[in-house]
Amino acid sequence: MAKQKQRKQVRDTAVSPIAKKSENIISAPRQVKAEDKFRVEYAYVIKDLRTVFILAAVMFTLLIVLNLVLR
Repeated sequence: MAKQKQRKQVRDTAVSPIAKKSENIISAPRQVKAEDKFRVEYAYVIKDLRTVFILAAVMFTLLIVLNLVLR
């Protein structure tokens, strides 16, 4: 009978809250890694967008200045 009690105790500890917490801890870094991977893969998009917005602002400013000078 002692062996049966030991088996039950092992099964009880396998479903303990500690095991559930460790599952949550393991799943959390996966989400962070996915976000980091996403940022690294698409970092060039942000750089390109900044460049486009800067060029658009410069061209818009140039058009306004030319409009004032040529009048």
